[in-house]
Amino acid sequence: MNFFLFRTFVNRTPIIQKAFKLRQIFSLFVRMLPVLAISFVFLTTLAHAAPIHDSSDLVALSPDTVRSLGIASHAYSPRHGARHIRISGVVALIDDRVSYITVRSLGVSTQIFGRIGKVYADTGDHVSKRQVLVTVFSPDYIEAQQEYLQAIKLAEISKKDPSSQGFSEKITEAAIMKLRNLGVLERDIKTLRKTHRIRRYLAIRSDINGYVLEKIAISGQTVYSGARLFTIGNMDWVRVNGQVYQQDMSGVKLGDAMQIRVPESVKKLSGRVIYISPTTDPRTRTVLVRGIFSNQNLILRPGMFVSVDLLVPYRGQHLWVPRESVFLEDNRTVIFVQKKSGLFQMVPVQAGHSEGGKVPVSDHLTPGVRIVDHNGFWIKAQFEKMKNGSARGSE
Repeated sequence: MNFFLFRTFVNRTPIIQKAFKLRQIFSLFVRMLPVLAISFVFLTTLAHAAPIHDSSDLVALSPDTVRSLGIASHAYSPRHGARHIRISGVVALIDDRVSYITVRSLGVSTQIFGRIGKVYADTGDHVSKRQVLVTVFSPDYIEAQQEYLQAIKLAEISKKDPSSQGFSEKITEAAIMKLRNLGVLERDIKTLRKTHRIRRYLAIRSDINGYVLEKIAISGQTVYSGARLFTIGNMDWVRVNGQVYQQDMSGVKLGDAMQIRVPESVKKLSGRVIYISPTTDPRTRTVLVRGIFSNQNLILRPGMFVSVDLLVPYRGQHLWVPRESVFLEDNRTVIFVQKKSGLFQMVPVQAGHSEGGKVPVSDHLTPGVRIVDHNGFWIKAQFEKMKNGSARGSE
Protein backbone atom coordinates (compact mmCIF):
# COMPACT_ATOMS: atom_id res chain seq x y z
CA MET A 1 0.00 0.00 0.00
CA ASN A 2 2.83 2.40 0.89
CA PHE A 3 4.68 1.55 -2.37
CA PHE A 4 1.55 2.31 -4.37
CA LEU A 5 1.17 5.69 -2.69
CA PHE A 6 4.88 6.44 -3.40
CA ARG A 7 4.50 5.67 -7.13
CA THR A 8 1.39 7.82 -7.32
CA PHE A 9 3.26 10.67 -5.61
CA VAL A 10 6.22 10.42 -8.01
CA ASN A 11 4.06 10.33 -11.14
CA ARG A 12 2.20 13.45 -10.03
CA THR A 13 5.34 15.43 -9.09
CA PRO A 14 6.99 17.10 -12.16
CA ILE A 15 10.24 17.93 -10.33
CA ILE A 16 10.91 14.30 -9.42
CA GLN A 17 10.15 13.18 -13.00
CA LYS A 18 12.76 15.62 -14.33
CA ALA A 19 15.29 14.32 -11.85
CA PHE A 20 14.82 10.77 -13.13
CA LYS A 21 15.29 11.90 -16.76
CA LEU A 22 18.46 13.80 -15.88
CA ARG A 23 19.82 10.67 -14.21
CA GLN A 24 19.21 8.63 -17.37
CA ILE A 25 20.93 11.24 -19.55
CA PHE A 26 23.93 11.33 -17.21
CA SER A 27 24.27 7.52 -17.35
CA LEU A 28 24.23 7.58 -21.16
CA PHE A 29 26.89 10.31 -21.18
CA VAL A 30 29.15 8.25 -18.89
CA ARG A 31 28.90 5.25 -21.23
CA MET A 32 29.73 7.36 -24.30
CA LEU A 33 32.62 9.17 -22.62
CA PRO A 34 35.46 6.81 -23.91
CA VAL A 35 34.26 7.12 -27.53
CA LEU A 36 34.02 10.90 -27.29
CA ALA A 37 37.49 11.09 -25.76
CA ILE A 38 39.10 9.09 -28.60
CA SER A 39 37.34 11.17 -31.26
CA PHE A 40 38.45 14.35 -29.49
CA VAL A 41 42.10 13.23 -29.53
CA PHE A 42 42.04 12.40 -33.27
CA LEU A 43 40.29 15.65 -34.21
CA THR A 44 42.65 17.66 -32.03
CA THR A 45 45.77 16.11 -33.61
CA LEU A 46 44.46 16.77 -37.10
CA ALA A 47 43.47 20.32 -36.19
CA HIS A 48 46.98 21.12 -34.98
CA ALA A 49 48.65 19.50 -38.03
CA ALA A 50 49.69 22.29 -40.36
CA PRO A 51 51.20 22.01 -43.85
CA ILE A 52 54.81 23.15 -44.16
CA HIS A 53 54.77 23.31 -47.95
CA ASP A 54 52.65 25.35 -50.33
CA SER A 55 52.21 22.52 -52.85
CA SER A 56 48.65 21.17 -52.97
CA ASP A 57 49.77 17.53 -53.05
CA LEU A 58 51.88 17.67 -49.87
CA VAL A 59 50.66 17.02 -46.34
CA ALA A 60 52.77 17.59 -43.23
CA LEU A 61 52.07 16.08 -39.84
CA SER A 62 54.07 16.40 -36.67
CA PRO A 63 55.94 13.32 -35.41
CA ASP A 64 53.62 13.11 -32.40
CA THR A 65 50.59 13.14 -34.71
CA VAL A 66 52.04 10.41 -36.94
CA ARG A 67 52.80 8.29 -33.90
CA SER A 68 49.42 8.78 -32.22
CA LEU A 69 47.49 8.01 -35.41
CA GLY A 70 49.54 4.87 -36.11
CA ILE A 71 50.63 5.96 -39.60
CA ALA A 72 53.39 3.71 -41.00
CA SER A 73 55.31 3.44 -44.27
CA HIS A 74 57.76 0.94 -45.76
CA ALA A 75 60.15 0.83 -48.69
CA TYR A 76 58.96 -0.94 -51.87
CA SER A 77 60.85 -1.98 -54.97
CA PRO A 78 59.57 -3.24 -58.34
CA ARG A 79 59.17 -6.99 -58.79
CA HIS A 80 57.43 -9.45 -61.04
CA GLY A 81 53.90 -10.55 -60.24
CA ALA A 82 50.99 -12.49 -61.68
CA ARG A 83 47.28 -11.94 -62.15
CA HIS A 84 45.05 -14.69 -60.72
CA ILE A 85 42.11 -15.89 -62.78
CA ARG A 86 39.85 -18.16 -60.74
CA ILE A 87 37.73 -20.58 -62.72
CA SER A 88 36.25 -24.06 -62.38
CA GLY A 89 37.62 -27.06 -64.24
CA VAL A 90 36.87 -30.68 -65.03
CA VAL A 91 39.43 -33.51 -64.84
CA ALA A 92 39.71 -35.61 -68.01
CA LEU A 93 41.95 -38.33 -69.42
CA ILE A 94 44.67 -37.53 -71.94
CA ASP A 95 43.82 -38.95 -75.35
CA ASP A 96 47.17 -40.64 -75.96
CA ARG A 97 46.93 -42.36 -72.56
CA VAL A 98 43.74 -44.22 -73.44
CA SER A 99 43.96 -47.61 -75.17
CA TYR A 100 41.06 -49.40 -76.87
CA ILE A 101 41.70 -53.16 -76.80
CA THR A 102 40.21 -54.67 -79.96
CA VAL A 103 40.28 -57.93 -81.87
CA ARG A 104 43.06 -57.53 -84.41
CA SER A 105 41.67 -58.32 -87.80
CA LEU A 106 43.27 -60.22 -90.68
CA GLY A 107 40.19 -59.95 -92.87
CA VAL A 108 37.13 -57.74 -93.32
CA SER A 109 35.47 -56.17 -90.25
CA THR A 110 32.23 -58.16 -90.67
CA GLN A 111 34.03 -61.48 -90.50
CA ILE A 112 33.60 -63.63 -87.40
CA PHE A 113 36.97 -63.80 -85.68
CA GLY A 114 36.22 -66.32 -82.95
CA ARG A 115 34.71 -66.95 -79.53
CA ILE A 116 35.83 -65.54 -76.17
CA GLY A 117 37.21 -68.14 -73.78
CA LYS A 118 38.22 -66.67 -70.39
CA VAL A 119 38.08 -63.05 -69.20
CA TYR A 120 40.80 -62.09 -66.71
CA ALA A 121 40.01 -58.40 -66.00
CA ASP A 122 36.98 -56.44 -64.86
CA THR A 123 35.99 -52.78 -64.72
CA GLY A 124 38.15 -50.84 -62.25
CA ASP A 125 41.00 -53.35 -62.18
CA HIS A 126 44.57 -52.11 -62.53
CA VAL A 127 46.39 -53.90 -65.34
CA SER A 128 50.00 -53.87 -66.48
CA LYS A 129 51.40 -53.62 -69.97
CA ARG A 130 51.31 -57.02 -71.77
CA GLN A 131 49.05 -58.50 -69.10
CA VAL A 132 46.55 -61.03 -70.52
CA LEU A 133 43.01 -59.61 -70.47
CA VAL A 134 41.09 -62.26 -72.39
CA THR A 135 41.63 -65.39 -74.48
CA VAL A 136 39.83 -65.96 -77.78
CA PHE A 137 39.41 -69.20 -79.74
CA SER A 138 40.29 -68.16 -83.29
CA PRO A 139 40.59 -70.22 -86.50
CA ASP A 140 42.67 -67.34 -87.95
CA TYR A 141 45.21 -67.75 -85.15
CA ILE A 142 45.42 -71.52 -85.70
CA GLU A 143 45.87 -70.98 -89.45
CA ALA A 144 48.61 -68.38 -88.91
CA GLN A 145 50.55 -70.80 -86.68
CA GLN A 146 50.26 -73.56 -89.29
CA GLU A 147 51.54 -71.25 -92.01
CA TYR A 148 54.54 -70.33 -89.86
CA LEU A 149 55.43 -74.00 -89.22
CA GLN A 150 55.12 -74.79 -92.93
CA ALA A 151 57.37 -71.80 -93.74
CA ILE A 152 59.99 -73.18 -91.34
CA LYS A 153 59.91 -76.57 -93.08
CA LEU A 154 60.17 -74.90 -96.48
CA ALA A 155 63.19 -72.91 -95.29
CA GLU A 156 64.93 -76.10 -94.14
CA ILE A 157 64.30 -77.76 -97.51
CA SER A 158 65.45 -74.70 -99.47
CA LYS A 159 68.83 -74.78 -97.75
CA LYS A 160 69.81 -77.50 -100.23
CA ASP A 161 68.80 -75.22 -103.15
CA PRO A 162 70.48 -71.78 -102.92
CA SER A 163 68.29 -70.37 -105.71
CA SER A 164 65.08 -70.79 -103.66
CA GLN A 165 66.57 -69.84 -100.28
CA GLY A 166 65.74 -66.12 -100.61
CA PHE A 167 62.12 -66.89 -101.55
CA SER A 168 61.62 -69.17 -98.55
CA GLU A 169 63.01 -66.50 -96.19
CA LYS A 170 60.40 -64.02 -97.45
CA ILE A 171 57.65 -66.58 -96.84
CA THR A 172 58.90 -67.09 -93.27
CA GLU A 173 59.03 -63.31 -92.62
CA ALA A 174 55.47 -62.95 -93.93
CA ALA A 175 54.24 -65.71 -91.60
CA ILE A 176 55.97 -64.07 -88.62
CA MET A 177 54.45 -60.70 -89.51
CA LYS A 178 51.00 -62.27 -89.59
CA LEU A 179 51.45 -63.60 -86.06
CA ARG A 180 52.71 -60.21 -84.86
CA ASN A 181 49.66 -58.50 -86.35
CA LEU A 182 47.51 -60.78 -84.22
CA GLY A 183 49.38 -59.57 -81.10
CA VAL A 184 51.51 -62.67 -80.54
CA LEU A 185 54.66 -61.93 -78.51
CA GLU A 186 58.15 -62.73 -79.76
CA ARG A 187 58.69 -65.26 -77.00
CA ASP A 188 55.52 -67.12 -78.02
CA ILE A 189 56.74 -67.22 -81.63
CA LYS A 190 60.08 -68.68 -80.49
CA THR A 191 58.25 -71.25 -78.34
CA LEU A 192 56.13 -72.25 -81.37
CA ARG A 193 59.27 -72.67 -83.51
CA LYS A 194 60.89 -74.80 -80.82
CA THR A 195 57.95 -77.01 -79.78
CA HIS A 196 55.83 -77.01 -82.98
CA ARG A 197 52.80 -77.08 -80.65
CA ILE A 198 49.82 -75.11 -82.00
CA ARG A 199 47.69 -73.20 -79.50
CA ARG A 200 43.95 -72.89 -79.95
CA TYR A 201 43.36 -69.73 -77.86
CA LEU A 202 44.87 -66.36 -78.70
CA ALA A 203 45.85 -64.25 -75.65
CA ILE A 204 44.83 -60.59 -76.04
CA ARG A 205 46.94 -58.32 -73.85
CA SER A 206 46.91 -54.75 -72.54
CA ASP A 207 48.96 -52.17 -74.46
CA ILE A 208 49.59 -49.86 -71.48
CA ASN A 209 49.64 -49.68 -67.69
CA GLY A 210 46.35 -48.36 -66.36
CA TYR A 211 42.85 -49.06 -65.15
CA VAL A 212 40.02 -50.85 -66.92
CA LEU A 213 37.53 -48.09 -67.65
CA GLU A 214 35.14 -50.22 -69.69
CA LYS A 215 34.74 -53.98 -70.12
CA ILE A 216 32.69 -55.28 -73.03
CA ALA A 217 34.09 -58.80 -73.32
CA ILE A 218 31.92 -61.61 -71.93
CA SER A 219 32.95 -65.25 -71.69
CA GLY A 220 31.45 -67.31 -74.54
CA GLN A 221 30.67 -64.25 -76.65
CA THR A 222 31.20 -64.40 -80.42
CA VAL A 223 33.40 -61.52 -81.60
CA TYR A 224 33.98 -60.01 -85.01
CA SER A 225 37.18 -58.66 -86.46
CA GLY A 226 37.91 -55.21 -85.04
CA ALA A 227 35.42 -55.50 -82.15
CA ARG A 228 36.29 -53.54 -79.01
CA LEU A 229 36.76 -55.63 -75.87
CA PHE A 230 38.20 -53.23 -73.24
CA THR A 231 39.03 -49.57 -72.67
CA ILE A 232 42.19 -48.99 -70.61
CA GLY A 233 43.14 -45.57 -69.21
CA ASN A 234 46.44 -44.46 -67.73
CA MET A 235 45.85 -41.77 -65.07
CA ASP A 236 49.45 -41.01 -64.06
CA TRP A 237 48.96 -37.72 -65.92
CA VAL A 238 45.59 -36.05 -66.47
CA ARG A 239 44.35 -32.87 -68.04
CA VAL A 240 42.04 -30.23 -66.58
CA ASN A 241 39.68 -28.34 -68.87
CA GLY A 242 38.73 -24.85 -67.70
CA GLN A 243 36.50 -22.19 -69.22
CA VAL A 244 37.88 -18.62 -69.11
CA TYR A 245 35.63 -15.65 -69.84
CA GLN A 246 36.65 -13.79 -72.96
CA GLN A 247 37.27 -10.52 -71.08
CA ASP A 248 39.85 -12.31 -68.87
CA MET A 249 41.85 -13.82 -71.74
CA SER A 250 44.22 -10.88 -72.09
CA GLY A 251 47.78 -12.09 -71.49
CA VAL A 252 46.88 -15.80 -71.18
CA LYS A 253 49.41 -17.89 -73.14
CA LEU A 254 50.80 -21.40 -73.42
CA GLY A 255 53.09 -22.37 -70.55
CA ASP A 256 51.35 -20.19 -67.92
CA ALA A 257 51.19 -21.75 -64.48
CA MET A 258 47.98 -23.37 -63.24
CA GLN A 259 47.07 -24.44 -59.73
CA ILE A 260 44.13 -26.57 -58.71
CA ARG A 261 42.59 -27.11 -55.30
CA VAL A 262 41.47 -30.65 -54.68
CA PRO A 263 37.89 -30.93 -53.32
CA GLU A 264 37.66 -31.53 -49.57
CA SER A 265 41.39 -30.95 -49.19
CA VAL A 266 43.79 -28.05 -48.67
CA LYS A 267 46.34 -29.60 -51.01
CA LYS A 268 47.20 -27.77 -54.23
CA LEU A 269 48.64 -29.24 -57.42
CA SER A 270 50.66 -27.28 -59.98
CA GLY A 271 50.62 -27.67 -63.75
CA ARG A 272 51.02 -25.77 -67.03
CA VAL A 273 48.73 -24.55 -69.80
CA ILE A 274 49.20 -26.81 -72.83
CA TYR A 275 46.26 -25.77 -75.02
CA ILE A 276 44.16 -22.65 -75.66
CA SER A 277 41.15 -22.99 -77.92
CA PRO A 278 41.20 -20.71 -80.99
CA THR A 279 37.42 -20.26 -80.75
CA THR A 280 34.95 -18.87 -78.20
CA ASP A 281 31.85 -20.71 -77.07
CA PRO A 282 28.98 -18.52 -78.39
CA ARG A 283 26.63 -19.64 -75.60
CA THR A 284 28.86 -19.00 -72.57
CA ARG A 285 31.35 -16.49 -74.09
CA THR A 286 34.20 -18.55 -72.67
CA VAL A 287 37.44 -19.96 -74.09
CA LEU A 288 38.65 -23.49 -73.37
CA VAL A 289 42.01 -23.52 -71.56
CA ARG A 290 43.58 -26.90 -70.85
CA GLY A 291 46.33 -27.79 -68.37
CA ILE A 292 48.23 -30.98 -67.63
CA PHE A 293 48.93 -32.29 -64.11
CA SER A 294 50.86 -35.15 -62.57
CA ASN A 295 48.56 -37.61 -60.82
CA GLN A 296 50.85 -40.30 -59.43
CA ASN A 297 48.81 -40.66 -56.22
CA LEU A 298 45.48 -40.75 -58.10
CA ILE A 299 44.15 -37.70 -56.27
CA LEU A 300 42.46 -36.52 -59.46
CA ARG A 301 39.82 -38.69 -61.10
CA PRO A 302 38.21 -38.20 -64.51
CA GLY A 303 34.97 -36.24 -64.25
CA MET A 304 35.94 -34.53 -60.98
CA PHE A 305 35.20 -30.79 -60.61
CA VAL A 306 38.10 -28.71 -59.26
CA SER A 307 38.84 -25.04 -58.56
CA VAL A 308 41.52 -23.65 -60.88
CA ASP A 309 43.83 -20.67 -60.38
CA LEU A 310 45.34 -19.48 -63.64
CA LEU A 311 48.48 -17.38 -62.99
CA VAL A 312 49.01 -14.83 -65.77
CA PRO A 313 52.31 -12.91 -65.39
CA TYR A 314 52.15 -9.13 -65.62
CA ARG A 315 54.32 -7.53 -68.24
CA GLY A 316 57.34 -5.90 -66.66
CA GLN A 317 57.85 -5.14 -62.99
CA HIS A 318 55.53 -3.24 -60.68
CA LEU A 319 55.35 -2.02 -57.11
CA TRP A 320 53.08 -4.43 -55.26
CA VAL A 321 51.56 -2.53 -52.33
CA PRO A 322 48.82 -3.50 -49.84
CA ARG A 323 45.29 -2.80 -50.91
CA GLU A 324 44.79 -0.31 -48.06
CA SER A 325 47.61 1.84 -49.49
CA VAL A 326 45.57 2.78 -52.57
CA PHE A 327 42.90 5.51 -52.46
CA LEU A 328 40.50 7.19 -54.86
CA GLU A 329 40.70 10.98 -55.10
CA ASP A 330 38.78 12.99 -57.72
CA ASN A 331 38.36 9.87 -59.89
CA ARG A 332 42.10 9.25 -59.67
CA THR A 333 43.94 6.36 -58.08
CA VAL A 334 46.52 7.75 -55.64
CA ILE A 335 49.00 6.59 -53.02
CA PHE A 336 50.86 8.56 -50.33
CA VAL A 337 54.65 8.62 -50.47
CA GLN A 338 56.69 9.67 -47.44
CA LYS A 339 59.21 12.26 -48.66
CA LYS A 340 60.79 12.66 -45.25
CA SER A 341 59.81 12.44 -41.60
CA GLY A 342 56.30 13.90 -41.27
CA LEU A 343 56.02 14.98 -44.93
CA PHE A 344 53.78 12.98 -47.27
CA GLN A 345 53.03 13.47 -50.95
CA MET A 346 49.95 12.29 -52.83
CA VAL A 347 51.03 10.58 -56.08
CA PRO A 348 48.60 9.54 -58.85
CA VAL A 349 49.33 6.00 -60.10
CA GLN A 350 47.96 3.36 -62.44
CA ALA A 351 46.71 0.37 -60.46
CA GLY A 352 45.95 -3.15 -61.61
CA HIS A 353 43.75 -5.87 -60.19
CA SER A 354 44.11 -6.77 -56.52
CA GLU A 355 45.80 -10.15 -56.08
CA GLY A 356 46.03 -11.69 -52.64
CA GLY A 357 45.61 -8.35 -50.88
CA LYS A 358 48.32 -6.72 -53.06
CA VAL A 359 47.79 -4.17 -55.84
CA PRO A 360 50.32 -3.57 -58.67
CA VAL A 361 50.96 0.16 -59.19
CA SER A 362 53.19 1.92 -61.69
CA ASP A 363 54.09 5.57 -62.26
CA HIS A 364 57.88 5.53 -62.68
CA LEU A 365 58.43 5.61 -58.93
CA THR A 366 62.02 5.18 -57.86
CA PRO A 367 63.01 1.81 -56.34
CA GLY A 368 63.00 1.84 -52.54
CA VAL A 369 60.33 4.56 -52.31
CA ARG A 370 58.56 4.66 -48.92
CA ILE A 371 54.81 4.20 -49.35
CA VAL A 372 52.26 4.64 -46.56
CA ASP A 373 50.72 1.21 -46.00
CA HIS A 374 49.00 1.61 -42.61
CA ASN A 375 46.34 4.12 -41.53
CA GLY A 376 46.85 6.22 -44.64
CA PHE A 377 43.22 7.32 -44.49
CA TRP A 378 44.21 9.87 -41.80
CA ILE A 379 46.54 11.55 -44.31
CA LYS A 380 43.76 11.54 -46.89
CA ALA A 381 41.43 13.17 -44.32
CA GLN A 382 44.01 15.90 -43.66
CA PHE A 383 44.45 16.42 -47.41
CA GLU A 384 40.70 16.82 -47.89
CA LYS A 385 40.59 19.24 -44.97
CA MET A 386 43.31 21.37 -46.57
CA LYS A 387 41.52 21.18 -49.92
CA ASN A 388 38.19 22.31 -48.45
CA GLY A 389 39.88 25.10 -46.51
CA SER A 390 41.55 26.39 -49.68
CA ALA A 391 38.21 26.31 -51.53
CA ARG A 392 36.47 28.35 -48.81
CA GLY A 393 39.37 30.82 -48.74
CA SER A 394 39.15 31.43 -52.48
CA GLU A 395 35.45 32.22 -52.19
